Amino acid sequence: MSGSVLLTYSMVAFGGEIAGAMARWILARTTRTGRLRRQIARLEAAGMVALSGSGSIDRRLLRLTAGARLDLLGGIDPEVEWRRSWDGVWRVVAFDIPDSVEALRTRLRRRLHEHRFGWLQNSVWISPHPAGDFRRALGETGIDPENLIYLDARPVGGESSAALVNGAWDFTRLAKDYESYRGVLRLRPNRIAGTTKDWFRWLETEHRAWLRVARRDPFLPSSLLPPGYLGHRAWAERRVALREYVQAIGALA
Repeated sequence: MSGSVLLTYSMVAFGGEIAGAMARWILARTTRTGRLRRQIARLEAAGMVALSGSGSIDRRLLRLTAGARLDLLGGIDPEVEWRRSWDGVWRVVAFDIPDSVEALRTRLRRRLHEHRFGWLQNSVWISPHPAGDFRRALGETGIDPENLIYLDARPVGGESSAALVNGAWDFTRLAKDYESYRGVLRLRPNRIAGTTKDWFRWLETEHRAWLRVARRDPFLPSSLLPPGYLGHRAWAERRVALREYVQAIGALA
């Protein structure tokens, strides 16, 4: 793992910003050739970080941009999504694309997954959120409008929201994913005996594990989440684990 990548992971743990002196310390232990200014210049050029303050870099603050923080969380902020209110309307995407254009069908399903739609049945997908972002993402796919329809809908046959949620998303599998992720959190180094390498190695593993589970979780508004959902608990445990990382690195620096 490159020093700049580990630096950005660390910045997430530090709440999105890090002192220049700490950034230098992390880079000195994770890269052989890159100097602090050169690494920061690359991150700035990529739109990942911004410097604030004046004086030498060691005395300034390095902040993750909002877009970079979101990318490092897996493209979504769980707390924002859980707090969302729901208007009781389901956004439905239904499509009928011929088997002869399987690549297009695959691309459409991938986009639906990326936008956290749930697969209800056949080619019917649902989301509690407006479909504007999804529609814009499909702007250049070349799908014939006759093969794709968007609907705002409310069940009229007595179907409960809980039944629709459980039918559209696999929360049983998601629970197993969260248990695996929580296992990674429990494997973090000892706060006293852990070395710098131990903590850096764990942080990389934690980040990969979080991205895996974040890709599966639809992060529905809390009012729609089923009983036993582990996302809230795992997120709270993640905050504790990353806080221990910050404390350990601070003690080692």
